[in-house]
Amino acid sequence: MIEVFDNFLSKEHFDMIKKEITSIRFPWYYEEGRVTGDDRLPSLTHSFFEENVIHSNWYQCIIPVIHKCEMKALRRIKANFDYKNHKAFKTILHTDFKDGLENCKTGILYVNDNNGGTYFENKKFVKSVSNRFVSFPANTKHCTQTHTDTNFRVVLNFVWY
Repeated sequence: MIEVFDNFLSKEHFDMIKKEITSIRFPWYYEEGRVTGDDRLPSLTHSFFEENVIHSNWYQCIIPVIHKCEMKALRRIKANFDYKNHKAFKTILHTDFKDGLENCKTGILYVNDNNGGTYFENKKFVKSVSNRFVSFPANTKHCTQTHTDTNFRVVLNFVWY
């Protein structure tokens, strides 16, 4: 089931996360592809956690999300930064992992308002709204609807048990 929560975090927690990950001090890293390495959609990402290892000095700032979702075990947490597009399009439908998703959940915290969002295989669309969180079974195919109205779009992506 796809669940959408508006005003997910307290204003204090959300504002702290947004301030940190949109600051000039926050490191973004280039990836050759947005969904796959050969999709010709370069992107910027930041890995907080993957393969049982904390990868980020900013890990502490996302703890409020981990606690609110009562995440017991983490698979991956990352941030995605996308620049404005001249024309909106959808990326390919995908799951965030190829295996072991039976009991996993995926969650997306939208950091800024824009006209992009997330499409799901059942045709449901969740618009990017600041402090909105969407959670769904990790084996649910989804994709990004790119944005055209703001300079950037930032989301936090969580996969957990």
